[in-house]
Amino acid sequence: MKLLLSYLAIVLVFCSCENDMSAVRAFDKSKLGVEQAYDIETIMSQTAHVKGILTAPYMERHMATPPYTEFPQGLKVVFYSDSLTITSVLTSKYGKLMDGENDVYLRDSVVFLDLQKFQRLDCKDLRWDSKKAKFVTERFCRVSTPLDTIYSIGLDANQDMSEINFHNVNGIISPRDSMMGLE
Repeated sequence: MKLLLSYLAIVLVFCSCENDMSAVRAFDKSKLGVEQAYDIETIMSQTAHVKGILTAPYMERHMATPPYTEFPQGLKVVFYSDSLTITSVLTSKYGKLMDGENDVYLRDSVVFLDLQKFQRLDCKDLRWDSKKAKFVTERFCRVSTPLDTIYSIGLDANQDMSEINFHNVNGIISPRDSMMGLE
């Protein structure tokens, strides 16, 4: 009787511990080549000058083809001048960097604050094309200054936001001549 119960127990153990091999392979393949990091702080420099500091709570680096780095919990980049004063701040709830091309895609509550021009850009998503050194979006966005607010569906701008080309514009812009007494 004990021998029969022992065999029965062994058979039950082997039958209950069955894994679907296709599910195991799919899990392994999805996590293959993914590096994870927490509490990220990256200093971006050019010719030994700090240009910006990127911070993020979590990052995934995917080694797939093409490789990319993803910030699924958001990111913040503080940009600096050569004298290390803060010039602008960029935040987003999601970011993706294509490693080979250095192109950046941001989405979900993208905010760019230009602290020198007192200008703010809010949009749903934003792409930075490194080859053209331009920001581009085809979605709703708002650019505001202390005097003006412009709404548009889409824009493209150079990377320091000094030249902005709006698409489908709506907003109120104060003519500069009417503000002569305000300055």
